[in-house]
Amino acid sequence: MHQFSFSLPPRLGALLAALILISASCLRMQAQAFIVSTVPANGASGVSPSAAVIFTFDQQMDTAVTGADFTDTMTFMPLPTTSTWSENDTVLTCTPSPAFPSSRMIVWIVEGESLIGDPLEDEAGFFTTSSTGGNTGSGTNRISAFGVGKLHSYDQSSAGAATLDDGIPYLFTATTTLASNRTANSVSVMLPTMAVSNLTQNFLHPESFFLFADHVDLASFNNTFPAGNYLFNVVAPTSNQQVTVNLPASLTQPNAPHIANFAAAQSVNATQSFQLSWDAFQGGTAADHISVSVGEAFRSPDFGAPGALNGTATAITIPAGTLQSNSNYNATVSFFQFTSSSNASYTTIAYIATTTDFSLVTSSGIATLPLVFTNAAWSGGAFAFDVLSSPGQLLTVEYSSTLLTNGWQPLLTTNSATGLARISHAATNQHLFYRAWKNP
Repeated sequence: MHQFSFSLPPRLGALLAALILISASCLRMQAQAFIVSTVPANGASGVSPSAAVIFTFDQQMDTAVTGADFTDTMTFMPLPTTSTWSENDTVLTCTPSPAFPSSRMIVWIVEGESLIGDPLEDEAGFFTTSSTGGNTGSGTNRISAFGVGKLHSYDQSSAGAATLDDGIPYLFTATTTLASNRTANSVSVMLPTMAVSNLTQNFLHPESFFLFADHVDLASFNNTFPAGNYLFNVVAPTSNQQVTVNLPASLTQPNAPHIANFAAAQSVNATQSFQLSWDAFQGGTAADHISVSVGEAFRSPDFGAPGALNGTATAITIPAGTLQSNSNYNATVSFFQFTSSSNASYTTIAYIATTTDFSLVTSSGIATLPLVFTNAAWSGGAFAFDVLSSPGQLLTVEYSSTLLTNGWQPLLTTNSATGLARISHAATNQHLFYRAWKNP
């Protein structure tokens, strides 16, 4: 229960103490958990876009902290899957939801630890999907696609501002996906600096090529990958091709996304819809793009797809039942400025993006956030204030002029899908106390 007085708002101080317990078990030599096998095999080609990806481990895993992430090397965007574990927690099955894009290289990374705490060294691999089914983004791969992009990566761990990722803050990617009826001996890209880099070819599926480069120094990153023309050179047995992708200087680096309702995102009722919100994309327009992902469970529509978020959006609703209860999801919000073009032979895309990673935590379905009064005001013969709660929490508000046990009067019972209820109470008495309590 939470109560306050308009006449004398309380000022509370708190002293936080931290106790660190070191267990002797933490000092033991740890073994290494590892992946015994994957289906499809690492490097496989022609994989159905809707096929499940199966990881078998050498021992029982801690399912709360072990999971797989999937990425499309053309757009460098996360791909959602639905995860299930075998009865003995040694086999993880990840089913694409929706299907993976067709004719794309899909990269996976698995992280976690065993049930007894043996760490799983981060393991990665890739496979290439077949040319049927799923969403390709390249005209069902009838034509080739070329792309370059620069990404700044941030982390948000509180309601405060996001901070630059201390691991890999800056990432560049160049990708080529040839039309399904084409192969190539090699693909390279000449940077605006005249330096030439070779793209890596999936030797089992020769239509896919990619280049990733990361930097920790911004000046070096921008000097290496400046705005300008990136010239792709495709060397093929019968038909060489050169394609220029321009990364224009007019594409400005988006601000770091900031999750506006971070506190609410730490206790999401998975049985109800949840509106995730963020501060505005500074200078964002309808020509820009925003992407949202929540682990493997939820992803906003891709570029150009129905319902895709443009640069003016500040929120998205995650439908009820999409997330699992009592789970911790790695979530991202990304701002994109991009330019694209297409003709009868190929498409191109160039983008500048900034992404913020944060944790989204679900509860058991019972709201656990404390009730908080805020934004109190007296105007026009009425008291007004906000009550913050977990989204969907049913609560009752009461008032009293005396604080006596039998002096409380019911004002209303309400809830809010977003966890923010604005209360207005017309009153002649300018000295009142209010309290709220959670309904079961």
